[in-house]
Amino acid sequence: MLMIVRYLILCWLLVCMGSWQVALADVVPVRLPLTIDLAQLRAMVVEQAYPLAGEQAMVVDYADGCDQIVLSHPSVEVEGEQIRFLTKVNIHWGTPLFESCVAPVSWQGYVELFQVPRLNQNWQLSFEIRDSHLLNSSKQPVQVFDVVWNLVKEHVHTYLQQIQINLAPPVNRMQNSLLPMFDRQHQTTAHAFLQSLQPDGSKVVGDGVKIYIRGEIEAPYEGPYAPEPEVSEEEYARFLELWQVWDAYLIYQLKLFTDIPLSDDERHILLDTMLTTRYAFSEALEQKTVTDAFVRGQFLWGWKQLSPLFRRHLLQQSKRDVVGYLAFFTAHDALVALDKLGPSIGIEISADGFRRMAALISTQPLQFSPDGAADPSLRTIFGLDPLEEQPLEYDKPVQISPAEENAPTSWLEPQALWQAFWGTGTALAASGKKQSMDDIRNWTAEFTSAEQLLPRVTQVLRGAAQYKGKKVQVPGGSEWLEKMVMATAWQESCFRQYHVKNNTITYLLSYNSTSVGLMQVNEKIWKGIYNTQQLRWNAEYNAKAGSEILTLYLRDYLLKEKAPVKLESKKGQTFLAGWLYALYNGGPSQRKAYLKRQKTGKLYRSDKLFSEKYNRVSAGDWQTKVKCLL
Repeated sequence: MLMIVRYLILCWLLVCMGSWQVALADVVPVRLPLTIDLAQLRAMVVEQAYPLAGEQAMVVDYADGCDQIVLSHPSVEVEGEQIRFLTKVNIHWGTPLFESCVAPVSWQGYVELFQVPRLNQNWQLSFEIRDSHLLNSSKQPVQVFDVVWNLVKEHVHTYLQQIQINLAPPVNRMQNSLLPMFDRQHQTTAHAFLQSLQPDGSKVVGDGVKIYIRGEIEAPYEGPYAPEPEVSEEEYARFLELWQVWDAYLIYQLKLFTDIPLSDDERHILLDTMLTTRYAFSEALEQKTVTDAFVRGQFLWGWKQLSPLFRRHLLQQSKRDVVGYLAFFTAHDALVALDKLGPSIGIEISADGFRRMAALISTQPLQFSPDGAADPSLRTIFGLDPLEEQPLEYDKPVQISPAEENAPTSWLEPQALWQAFWGTGTALAASGKKQSMDDIRNWTAEFTSAEQLLPRVTQVLRGAAQYKGKKVQVPGGSEWLEKMVMATAWQESCFRQYHVKNNTITYLLSYNSTSVGLMQVNEKIWKGIYNTQQLRWNAEYNAKAGSEILTLYLRDYLLKEKAPVKLESKKGQTFLAGWLYALYNGGPSQRKAYLKRQKTGKLYRSDKLFSEKYNRVSAGDWQTKVKCLL
């Protein structure tokens, strides 16, 4: 009897466990949006229904032109829960007699239709006419002869009612792009989910027509995203490579705006997206916390930043692949929706996925920028003028004898992780002209006294400040910017472009192998904006780049922020200098962080050291206080 009871209990437990497992593997309904904005909708209607030159459609053409109805210049608007479709119409109607057209009726004006979208199960989107009116050439309501109205209803209504937009191609392309975004363990689930997608209705919204896509996905409950476990060096290298592809994909997206007129605020969004993601990566890399979740988070955040600009601008340009853009938007929106379901879905942003996303909106493959080169189109997007690059003669550091080498400076120990991922390479030597080895030695503190080197460097910095001061309105004018540049170079490099290491004269490199030269410009943050070779061994180029970064932060960040002091005052200019340096040193996040430190009095050591240098430069006769060159 006891054995039977135990057996029954065991069976009951197994049934309960099975039910529990089923409960943890629920099939979750997913509803995805596909938004066709007005620009997209108009483009698709024109492509299908207005095939003639000048966006015209020949609806009727009988009897050698005796009976003609021509439509042209369509437009679409949202009015309440309906689409207001307006098209110009030209009617010429008569009775053909021999070679003549007897008693023709001629009328020109507009047909105004109010429509609602209808989506069938084959992904065909059509528009049901609910009401219509005739307007005159000034687009005012008009009464016409019955013959005209009847012609419009019989031919124009019928023609326009037959328009159907096939949404199967963008949905298919979206599905193909989503598949590699699921990890290997969830490919079966992904296939089942993508095959389950079906039309689920449509409605008019404020910016166009929203299509709903319904699907089901198996989602075992595993809770929110948990911290990822420690990974092997091989797996971590894969994360680094994935981030590099993501960065290339982000720049790929930014460059789509190259030929589009942008407002200052829109340029700021593009710049801030690039800087924020790169600074976050730099911090994660130093802390060795780059993970799949980190890249996924940057991707989703970046899409949130950029999607309004994509919808606002890119589809208004001619010769755009409307189907590709619909798939592009829908795929991104789908990933956002799926990510909210948690880790059990198996979303894993992949390099192949990024490449497929890029292929939706351009025939150009996703590529990395040439290593070390400045990208003119990227500079254009951020409103930056071309920066002159001088010819570079040498491709190796300058060799010296062991006896000449002095003790290295404090900036010189690179971290192996940065070297492994980004590479430090060698650099070329140049200034305003092709340099000789003697020129390089004369720019190196170990071979040139401070009395000789400092005036030479000061002249280059002053020229850079004056050059960039003309590009932005600076509180305190170019004189203030000159002080700012001097103090920054003092703080960052102690006015050094080069130093001696391992019996060679080479460019000054930061402790973490990210920043170089006189202004310690971060090569990783500003990749594509500046030429790496020029930054390393062209002091004048480095000075202009650093000055440009200062003015860029000033223009796009600080002058848009409400300051706690009047910036035109002496106190305000001192405050602004410290605030600007905080961004130069730490990126956009320091805009608010520095204000908080000022308010609490808990300044960083770097804040205090820079403030001392700026005050000394402002007081004049500061050159004698530069002890770090001795």
